[in-house]
Amino acid sequence: MSDDNTIAGARILVVDDAPQNVKLLQLILKDAGYRVIEAYSGREALDKVRLERPDAVILDVRMPGMSGYEVCETLRREPDFATLPVIMVTALSLPEERLRGIEAGATDFITKPFNKKELLARVQTSLALARAQQPGVIEQLPGAVVMTDADWRVLAFSPRAATLLGLSADSAPGSDFRPMLEPGTGDWSADAGGIFQVRTVATQLPLLLRHTPVRDAAEQVLLRMLVFSGQREGERETGIREG
Repeated sequence: MSDDNTIAGARILVVDDAPQNVKLLQLILKDAGYRVIEAYSGREALDKVRLERPDAVILDVRMPGMSGYEVCETLRREPDFATLPVIMVTALSLPEERLRGIEAGATDFITKPFNKKELLARVQTSLALARAQQPGVIEQLPGAVVMTDADWRVLAFSPRAATLLGLSADSAPGSDFRPMLEPGTGDWSADAGGIFQVRTVATQLPLLLRHTPVRDAAEQVLLRMLVFSGQREGERETGIREG
């Protein structure tokens, strides 16, 4: 995968046997700042992935010769691409179609005809989750954000969160997030998510912590997104404060 410092500079492989669909996706993605690689068959897609090593793949399901399912299954058998984000494109939203895609290793789905905002949101989310598997500081994360696994082990964090929690790139990845907050603050059983009043051990600042679990297709918690915001006396605040 590329070493770009920004998600917007990522390389996206678009795979579809219909040139008009490739052109449409190319226009949408390039306009959003992504770099686009094209492939028009399953076999070509595999060659491009191995040669170009894109950051994500947008893959049509129904292609002659080699389907999107087969392409995804082949990639998942190769260690280098076991976690490569693959967004499958289908003209159908039937549960069995998505189940087949999940079994093949798809990380997300988009339905034809494309909705531009939904497509870009899914691409951005897939890239962010993939990069969250690379522990440490993620410079492009805005605000005070921490990503953990389901057991609250730190995967990645923004520079502002590092300051609030006293984290460093050398010591934080893999650490238990819970002891970084004052005892009695936070709710570690709240798999439904929520907003909690907390204090960090490092700074003793009173903060609001928004917890959003990210779930897989089976509704199991995969990742936890934790966003800190400021809190002033007599003020209820649930947004991210930039100041």
